[in-house]
Amino acid sequence: MFKVFKTPEFKKALNFYKAEIIENKRNFIIAMSSAVLWCFLVVIQPYLIKIIIDEGIITGNQRNLIVLISFMVLAGYSRAISIGTRRYFGMHVSYNVEAGIRNKIFTHMQKLAFNYHDKVPTGELMARASSDASQVRLAFAIAPLATANIFLLLILSITLLTLSLPLGAIVILSIPAVLWLASNFSSKALDVSLKVKEAEARMTTEVEEQLGGIRVVKAFGNEEYASSKVESAVSNIYDTSLDYLKLRTRFVPMFELIPMIITLAVLILGGYLSINELISLGEFIAFTQYVFLLLWPLRITAWFLSEIPSSVAAGTRILELLDEVPLITDNDSTKSLPTDGDGSIAFNQVNFKYGKEKIFDDLSFNIDGKKTVAIVGATGSGKSTLAYLLPRLYEVESGTIEIDGVNINDLKLNELRSNVSLAFEESFLFSNSARENIALGLGDATQEEVEEAALTARAHEFISLLPESYETKVGERGYGLSGGQRQRIALARAILRKPRILILDDALSAVDASTEEEIRSELKSVMNNMTTLIITNRAPTIELCDEVVFIENGTVKAQGTHTELIDNIESYKSLFLESESVDTQNDR
Repeated sequence: MFKVFKTPEFKKALNFYKAEIIENKRNFIIAMSSAVLWCFLVVIQPYLIKIIIDEGIITGNQRNLIVLISFMVLAGYSRAISIGTRRYFGMHVSYNVEAGIRNKIFTHMQKLAFNYHDKVPTGELMARASSDASQVRLAFAIAPLATANIFLLLILSITLLTLSLPLGAIVILSIPAVLWLASNFSSKALDVSLKVKEAEARMTTEVEEQLGGIRVVKAFGNEEYASSKVESAVSNIYDTSLDYLKLRTRFVPMFELIPMIITLAVLILGGYLSINELISLGEFIAFTQYVFLLLWPLRITAWFLSEIPSSVAAGTRILELLDEVPLITDNDSTKSLPTDGDGSIAFNQVNFKYGKEKIFDDLSFNIDGKKTVAIVGATGSGKSTLAYLLPRLYEVESGTIEIDGVNINDLKLNELRSNVSLAFEESFLFSNSARENIALGLGDATQEEVEEAALTARAHEFISLLPESYETKVGERGYGLSGGQRQRIALARAILRKPRILILDDALSAVDASTEEEIRSELKSVMNNMTTLIITNRAPTIELCDEVVFIENGTVKAQGTHTELIDNIESYKSLFLESESVDTQNDR
């Protein structure tokens, strides 16, 4: 019986639930204690009715009647308090568990490296933090109620046998039938529940992707195709949910039919025994009361057991995420960057792959501190990857990267990333104010510092013209601004941190030529105090740099000044001329 309890998924989910119970043990104990108290009070009330009838009403003993009714009122009042207490503390635990799970999921997701997020859709992660977490909350919400009803089932079974062995036997023998049905349903429902959860996650992913790209969808008149994609995902949920519904339809009616048969049997046999004075009228009425009481916990227990597969499925999916081991973590080293370091960089025989695709093959080069260096290469050569490796957003396969002579793997991630600042080509902004986007991660930044960074990035002028200036909300993903404006805010964000190393990953690609010239002029004063890597193939930007690192076929083809590479490296010259041609066409 209850094969689902023997599955690895259930055992794993159970350990997870135990840990959550320990974290909320005080409120959980109060909820469970109230539930058990409610059980005893429920059992006492019909017994008091029996005594009132047999020793108060039938005998005409008014004193006994008054005392017994007083106990009845007290028991009813206590029962009401226990129900309220159980519900309040039980729901308190469930909401706290749900909130805790969501916080754990998000905290853990932030620890996972880029390569995990590259392969797992955002919608899939959102589903685990929303619908799956809510399903787990439901399990904790009904746990005290289910526990109370299981206790009640046990106590009532003993009480019924005590009142009347024949009648009690009829009721007790029916309980295994209900539990057997629940067991069969649970074992069959686990796989179906997992499929439903996976279908819901795929639908969330599809909706998130289509809404995220709504501008592209509308621009290309692709609404019909986008709707068909979402409709397909929704249909998948419908089909799997229907399978689950069909399974419930086969079993749930039996949970109603069996109690009804029990009730009829008790009324027929109990009526016969009472008429023939084999049991008293009070005993018969008390017994029927207990039977009616028994039907409710029997249904609740069956319902709780039928909900286990959904909760196990949700818990399993959450644990799959929480069990994902972060690949990039702090090690035991206590090294720090030297305080007098100037931001020198050394790549030593670095190898790196995206899956099976090799990007770098023994990549080696050195950059002196406080230099401005252009990282140049054909599309797909790994220029942006190089930028991601420096702050350990990806982990190298072999080789080392050093900053001021210290291996970046020996630095705490917080220290490393506070000293390496990036401005990406795709400038993601949060739907906060312009000021909050610039001061991201620097809550103590003053307004003067924010404005100074914005002035350098040529963002101050347009920000000042916004309805609420720096406090203006920029909209989801910053779509309330133009592409060039978003890039300038992202550039100001990178500058404000005053890092030891500044990386600009084609960060001015959406800015017009005249504004780019102004920004480059402003950046000169900033870049004198830090090492700057500019990832670009644009000729005007390359000419701004002290030297160039030219990447080709996963390794450094050449390193030197722009003039030296133009004169001596044919493939560099071709790339430069091609880029210059594209820039000329764009200017037209």
